Order: sequence, then C-alpha cells, then structure tokens
Amino acid sequence: MGKCLRYITANTDTEEQSFPVRKAFNTHIEELNLDVLLQKVDNLRMNESSKMESFELLCDHKEKFRDEIEFIWRFARAYGDMYELSTNAQEKKHYANIGKTLGEKAITRAPMNGHCHLWYAVLCGYVSEFEGLQNKINYGHRFKEHLDKAIQFLPEEPFLYYLKGRYCYTVSKLSWIEKKMAATLFGKIPSSTVEEALQNFLKVEELHPGFSKSNYLFLAKCYIDLEQTDDAVKFCDLAVLLPCVTKEDKDAQKEVKKISASLKR
Repeated sequence: MGKCLRYITANTDTEEQSFPVRKAFNTHIEELNLDVLLQKVDNLRMNESSKMESFELLCDHKEKFRDEIEFIWRFARAYGDMYELSTNAQEKKHYANIGKTLGEKAITRAPMNGHCHLWYAVLCGYVSEFEGLQNKINYGHRFKEHLDKAIQFLPEEPFLYYLKGRYCYTVSKLSWIEKKMAATLFGKIPSSTVEEALQNFLKVEELHPGFSKSNYLFLAKCYIDLEQTDDAVKFCDLAVLLPCVTKEDKDAQKEVKKISASLKR
C-alpha cells in the first residue's frame, strides 16, 4: 500500500480504511526545511500532473511539521486535490474526511488565516457529497460561514468569489422542501439569486481575467437564466478558447458545447 495513506491525522476515524494508492514517489526521503518544502509543494501543485507528487511530499514531512499552520492547511488542500483526482467513491470519501479533519485543526489553530477557512470550506463541500439532505444542508451552512470568513481575510482571491458564485447559484435553485428543511435547522431560509451569483462570477473575471473554463460556464448559465443570450454566447465562446487541463475543465467543456449548440440554433 502507498505510504501516503498511512500518514493520516491521529484524530480521524477514517484511518482504519486503506486503499491501494499509486507507488510512492520517494524511496529515499530528502528532508527539507519548512520554507523550501512549502515553496516546492506550491510549485508542484500548479501543474495538474504533479498534484499527486505534491501530496506525497507533504506526507513525507508530516511528522516533522504537523503543528505548523502553513503546513496544516496545505495538507488539507492536498487531500482535497486527491479527492478531485480519485475516481473511486470510497477513496474520495476517505480523502474528504481526512482533509476536513485537517481543516478543522487549521481553523482552530489559526482563526485569522484566510487559507485555513478557504480549504476547510472546500473540504466541507466535498464531505457533503456523501451525506443525506439534512447533513448536506448542515455542511452547506458551514461552507458559507467559512467562505465568508476567508473572503474577509483574502479579499483579492478570485477562487473565493468563484466558490461564492457557485454557492449563490445552487441556493437560487433550491427546491421548496430543501429551503424548508434549512429553515427548520437554522431558523431562516437560505436565500440567494442568480443576479447575486452573477456578480460573484464577474468579480472573478475582474480580479483574474480568464480564471477558469468553469467560471465562464457559470457566467453563461447565469446570463441564460436572465435571458441575456448575447452575453451567454460571449462567455461560451471565451470558455472554449481556454485549454482543457483538469477533469473539471473537461466536464465544463462538454457542458459549454451543449449550451453553445442550443443557443446558436
């Protein structure tokens, strides 16, 4: 079994499960100091094909830096990457749960660090995928709470506005029963609009033009809902021009092509 899944936080009940994981990258572990390690991890992660290696590198240094906050939130983020890379449902659940536990540790240790709140929110979103409706709503509430905190600490981070746009868009589409259950749990009905989602996706584009294929896809979807076809076509066309790198890009590309074909009929 790959060593990375034995390097798991002590306080998680998902530790017992084990999954076959790709062969470890490093048979001889080179000990790095923290700054060098973090830079190397961040650089590797910029390339989709090196995310697994980035995760392995963090696993190799877990014992040494387990209490360093800059290490902890990156380790949580790396479990999120592994969730995204995996195609096996049990593996995905495993990665999401461990990542969320690390995220909890990060926000407890560093409540003023925006990166900790960002990745805790993301991991809550991943964990919610395996839950029933009530827990999904619960995690949705937690996702929004920590996303807002992350925006407060990192107001120029485009990824946060993309996530907020996705949240607003999802909430704008909730059924009556889902809203009713959320009101029962939290005493108020979650509310958002397509217009609010649109403003967040536009903010992403303002901060980082061409941020992602998915952001263009959701801009197009918002404009379709608002019956502004010309703008929807424009963002579909822009989406197609961006390269397909990640699985998310490939999924977005398929959806953009479908939407584009229906708009141009």
